[in-house]
Amino acid sequence: MNAEAPNSIVNLLLLVLAVLVLSAAVAGYNLLPDGTPDYVGMLLLLGGLLGAALIGYWTVQGRAFFDFMRGANLERRKVVWPTRNETVQTTLIIGAVTAVTAIVLFVLDTVFSWGVKLLLGGA
Repeated sequence: MNAEAPNSIVNLLLLVLAVLVLSAAVAGYNLLPDGTPDYVGMLLLLGGLLGAALIGYWTVQGRAFFDFMRGANLERRKVVWPTRNETVQTTLIIGAVTAVTAIVLFVLDTVFSWGVKLLLGGA
């Protein structure tokens, strides 16, 4: 018998349990009677989400997901954001290039339109 089989069964059972906990929280939220304060529903949903996340963490897939999220957070910290001055300069350059391109395309369109009308006999 495969040595991974018990672990895969445990992983599957934990994933199913996590889905059931989250589903129960969503169902409980939807079954709350009218007039229930909003914070009660939010706490129910957050509790279900937290419970499902904690259960899911103990699976192979859950640990891989949390490792991925840690790595993504490390990469996010390495991002160097532009200063306000750099952002303004870049925006102005893009605006100027867009305006020049629009003018060039307008002139080309006008010239080609004039040329086609001339070739077609002034129609």
